[in-house]
Amino acid sequence: MNPSHTTATARGASTSLRRIVGRDDVDTEDSSLVDFSNASLYLAGLQTVFSIVMCAFVSVLSCWIVPGPGVSAVRTLALCVATGSLLMLKPLRVGRSHGIKIVFASLQPAVPIYLLALVVEQLVHTCTSDTSNAHSWRRVVFHSMILVMIVSGIMRSRQPLKDTDSPFLLTATALLVIAIMPPPAIALVGPLCQSVTMWEAADRLVRAFAFAIVYCVHVYALTSNINLTKSETMICVSRSASASLWTLGANVFWLPVAIVQSAVVILARIHIEQKPAYVQVADASDDELARVEMGEQVPQQQPHIDVIAQQIELLAQPTAIAMAEPTHMQTSPIETETPSFGPMVFREIGGNEPAAATAASGQMTQERMAEIAARIE
Repeated sequence: MNPSHTTATARGASTSLRRIVGRDDVDTEDSSLVDFSNASLYLAGLQTVFSIVMCAFVSVLSCWIVPGPGVSAVRTLALCVATGSLLMLKPLRVGRSHGIKIVFASLQPAVPIYLLALVVEQLVHTCTSDTSNAHSWRRVVFHSMILVMIVSGIMRSRQPLKDTDSPFLLTATALLVIAIMPPPAIALVGPLCQSVTMWEAADRLVRAFAFAIVYCVHVYALTSNINLTKSETMICVSRSASASLWTLGANVFWLPVAIVQSAVVILARIHIEQKPAYVQVADASDDELARVEMGEQVPQQQPHIDVIAQQIELLAQPTAIAMAEPTHMQTSPIETETPSFGPMVFREIGGNEPAAATAASGQMTQERMAEIAARIE
């Protein structure tokens, strides 16, 4: 047995194992492994927050700089789209960060979701000529559904990696009720064509900031460390949006709940990361990977793929064969059975002189053990 050949074989097996789990691209930014310990990964989140706040600022500024009769919702929307597209075209990078493209793919839809919310809010105030702000029971329904959406967001924040769509369905139901019974429409009012006061402008900027923070925090919390496919991006986007949409319609005095929600989801993700849950990645099933992401204990654990590779190399290294002391055993005149190297068992068949001598003495001699070891090599 050639030791150098065995070591080379083990290294080849280690390389193949790395390729199975996608470790060949670990040095690229498109890696399927997301390195949350790298601070540069969170620059994309700050970029998203800044882009959404700038879109809100442009929507306010566009209505301020143009006289009342010349305000156009289409122009305001076009300026907001151009601003968001330029600011979110590519992720900010400082050095190299593993998984930046996977995270940024989930952060990019935040700007279209925010702009879509502005368009829907503007559509609420169309098809009416009434400029009075009258009280209506539909406002009670609207704020009640916002409370339901807040509860849904907290449910998602408490268990960010749980594979359930109950919070999303709850938010979707609340949005359906709001669509059927929207708040009263007021003419010449809306985020795309209304020239607002300083207080209302501050309200829009704070609301946009709260939405961006809650959305980005949930994207980072809902993204697993080992994201083997990019097909999970849409799931992450839909769940993050359902957990943060309430900030765009809630009363301004309810916005501090966004701080509580962000703290809850961060603590929940930290608690999951601290749980010692490992699994052999090469042989793990989809169910086991999901249980690991949830922080559950998985039997037959292995620490990490690097440790697996090291174990393969260690097993392939030439090991000195320790000669066992003679062991007295129950023998028969025909054969002698004696334990040797760990689980290996050598059975002496009668018919030759050494075997007969061994059977007569009832023991395995060191000379016979050395002869067997030489034959194996």
